[in-house]
Amino acid sequence: MSDNDKNNVINLFKKPSENRDIESQRFFKGFPYVKIMKDENGNYFKEESLREYAEKCFYIITVMKKNGIGVGLYKYKVPYQSLLKFLNEFRYNKSYGEVIDIERYIPEDLA
Repeated sequence: MSDNDKNNVINLFKKPSENRDIESQRFFKGFPYVKIMKDENGNYFKEESLREYAEKCFYIITVMKKNGIGVGLYKYKVPYQSLLKFLNEFRYNKSYGEVIDIERYIPEDLA
């Protein structure tokens, strides 16, 4: 990342400055969030387009599991439609392991 790129990065969740009203921060069940209504071109999002995009994406989920000699990392490719089902397997201890990382995988032909 070049110095110019670093200057363009905005930390949306940094602590508020003293000039900013703390009440203006938004939270959902204790988690901070930012509401985005328009894309980078200034156009409002379209529900159908966002849903079509999401259905084509996958998530690479890294799970740490103990084995005989230590721990291993297992990477799973999970489609959007199965994401919550997969995570619930670990939430309700139906599968052993600990979710370490989740990253979105966008197929190249999607761009």
